[in-house]
Amino acid sequence: MTGSQEPSGIVRIAAMADFFDFFPMEWVADFLALHPRVQLDFVLSDARADFDRWIGSTSRFEGALCRIRGYVGRQLIGAGNEGLVASPKYLNNRGVPATLEDLVNHDCVSFGHPSGVTTWRLNGPNGVEEDVQMTSRFNGNTAQALRKATVAGLGIALLPSTIVNFDLQAGRLVPVLPYYHRTGYGLHVLYPSRQHLPLAVSAFIGLVMEKLKVEAFPARVLPEQV
Repeated sequence: MTGSQEPSGIVRIAAMADFFDFFPMEWVADFLALHPRVQLDFVLSDARADFDRWIGSTSRFEGALCRIRGYVGRQLIGAGNEGLVASPKYLNNRGVPATLEDLVNHDCVSFGHPSGVTTWRLNGPNGVEEDVQMTSRFNGNTAQALRKATVAGLGIALLPSTIVNFDLQAGRLVPVLPYYHRTGYGLHVLYPSRQHLPLAVSAFIGLVMEKLKVEAFPARVLPEQV
C-alpha cells in the first residue's frame, strides 16, 4: 500500500463454498475495473483459512473465534430466513403440501444424516417452533449442491433466501408452505485488528454492502483465545 488515497494491494478472502451463488462474478469484474491496483485472492472452501479476511456464515465465523485472535469482525448481513422451496416439476408429480404434516409424504433435499431421515425445526405462523421429519433422497454438503438438486426436481429443500432468490424470480423454484421458516446465518467479514483499515479492504467491504443492499453493523474486536 502506497501513501496515495487509491486502493491498492492484495485482499485475501476466504469465502464459503457457495459465496458466488449469490454474489455474481460480474460484480467482482466491475470492482477490479474500478480499482486497477487491487488484487483479489479468493479461496472457496469450508476449511479453515488464516487470511486477511474471512467471509462466511455465522456458524463458521463463530467456530473460528477460538482459533483466530487479534482480528476485528464486522457483520455485513444480519441473520435472515431459510424457507422451503421445490421445483414446479416436483410439485406437479408429487402434489403441493398444504400442511406441515403433509411433508412426511414427500422427499427432501438436505445436508446428509446417517439415518437417511432429516429433521427440520421450523418457526410457524403463530411463532411456535415445530419439528418435521422427512426422508432424504439426496444429500449434499454445500448449499449449491442442494440448490441444483432441488431445481432438478429431487425434492423439497430448506435453503437461505440469498441462495434461491434468482431461481424464485426465474420460476425454477417456488415457495412451499411460505409461512414456515428457519432463522439462517448472517454474513461477516474478518480482518486483522489495526488502527487504519487498508483502503483496498475497505473498498471491498463497501462493494459487498452496496451490492447486497445492506448496512454494516458496528465492528467488534474478537476475544482473545483462553
